[in-house]
Amino acid sequence: MEKKELPMVDSTEIPESLDCTTCLLPMQYQKKVDGKFVWQCFRCGKKYFVFIENGKTIIEETWGPPR
Repeated sequence: MEKKELPMVDSTEIPESLDCTTCLLPMQYQKKVDGKFVWQCFRCGKKYFVFIENGKTIIEETWGPPR
């Protein structure tokens, strides 16, 4: 049985891991939307959008729906 590999992400573009500033738990990488990597905390729903602009890594925070 063949094991499916996840597509590799260029590690120069994306952090190895992000911790939620609210829960202080490691966040999960979700997907790439409009050239931005989307990370989400499954506990509080906070999302980070990580992208490169003018050679600098930008991290935008958004709040998820309250639980």
